[in-house]
Amino acid sequence: MNMTTINAYAVKYQAGKAEPFSYERQLGGNDVLVRVTHCSIARGDIQIIDNDWGDTRFPLVPGHEIVGVVEEVGSTVAGLKKGDRVGIGYQQGACFSCQFCKEGNEQLCPTQKVIGIDCHGGLADHIGVDHRFAFKLPPMLDSAKSTPLLSSGLTVYAAIVRAQLPNRSEVAVLGIGGLGHLAIQFLREMGHSVSAFSHSPTKRELIQQLGATYIDSSHLAELTTLRRRFDFILSTLNTKFDLDAYLGMLRPQGKLCFVAQPLEKMSVSVGMLYDNAQRTLYGSYVGSREAMMAMLAFAEEHQIESIVDVMPFDKVNEAIDRVRSGKVPMRLVLQR
Repeated sequence: MNMTTINAYAVKYQAGKAEPFSYERQLGGNDVLVRVTHCSIARGDIQIIDNDWGDTRFPLVPGHEIVGVVEEVGSTVAGLKKGDRVGIGYQQGACFSCQFCKEGNEQLCPTQKVIGIDCHGGLADHIGVDHRFAFKLPPMLDSAKSTPLLSSGLTVYAAIVRAQLPNRSEVAVLGIGGLGHLAIQFLREMGHSVSAFSHSPTKRELIQQLGATYIDSSHLAELTTLRRRFDFILSTLNTKFDLDAYLGMLRPQGKLCFVAQPLEKMSVSVGMLYDNAQRTLYGSYVGSREAMMAMLAFAEEHQIESIVDVMPFDKVNEAIDRVRSGKVPMRLVLQR
């Protein structure tokens, strides 16, 4: 394969609108060309469009949760063929020679390529990607409802697995959006007792349908009965919150994991980690290729899927506006 022209939608400046855009992509022996059928618009895409982290490169083709069909394969590609349905996430490349890659932690590769910073995303008719980051989707997974698994699902699954939880642990999820509602499902199907914190009573019914116990986070000071209750708390929040309050809800050897980052700095009382305790506070960044394959297999086995609204691809700016304003229940997926 050689050079190919990809027709896409690009944002050309910070917080701008998506406009028709074409670019050239050199396709090598390790690459596959994928015809995009589904691409989500996530809160993370809005943060990239708005350059919240200061590293977005414009023009930007957003979209880091992608499902499509392989149309062309490079000469050295193994395991994929034309016509395969695949999923593509945030990471599109790694060196495969550094210590992290050799240990199976390609997501920590110092020269990794990720959407929005190093390469374009899925708001396009096609995407070219190293075949090692295009994952064959299990047949029972619905394309639209599984698109968010490719980043949100991977992120929470990898974070949970890293916690190495005992069987039937008491766990909690903070923030019940695109990440949180998938985290509840993974934790429940792993056999844990799940609680979900939300300041929105309107989410009570959904949380209960997902198999978790609703806890109103509006008045944390009143939740004294939750002190030292949880083995694990997963934070999917991108807004500032009272970290000490939740650390106090962990058992002495409990763990709290961040998979999203508030823009404002947060403080922690160090004593919450060690005073009559050995608590762990850590972060988890997407996931390895091995974790991706394990997550997709687990999702198929346990019928885990995202709650999605589906819109046509040409409604891209309407979709971006809906996500920006919070008018999407969980995740919005564009489909062609």
